[in-house]
Amino acid sequence: MLCESTEEFNRIARRGIAVTAVEDDEIMACGGVAYMNENEGLAWVKVSKKCLKHPYRWARTIRETFRLIMKAIGSMTITTYVLKEFCKGEKLARFIGMEKTDDTCEFKNKTYNKYMVVA
Repeated sequence: MLCESTEEFNRIARRGIAVTAVEDDEIMACGGVAYMNENEGLAWVKVSKKCLKHPYRWARTIRETFRLIMKAIGSMTITTYVLKEFCKGEKLARFIGMEKTDDTCEFKNKTYNKYMVVA
């Protein structure tokens, strides 16, 4: 992305930040934080099936990347929603530093648990 000024970059980045992990010219994972407002963001991640061959390496990569994103965005409450009983998703949310809350939401007849961290 080419920006003419820091202010322009900051204006664009306010909507959110996203990254893509590429290995051997293949997309392995992508994720980021979509800004809901100035104080809240929604974390998301999508991993390829190839990541499952090396789950610990990719989980560590996601954790380190998430830490960098949190550092870059400053003070903000980051939330995510994980499908109830999706053990791998819940484990990843905890691994990157998020804590499960008592809140849930329903979407398309499925229940999602809310996880949260303050950056």
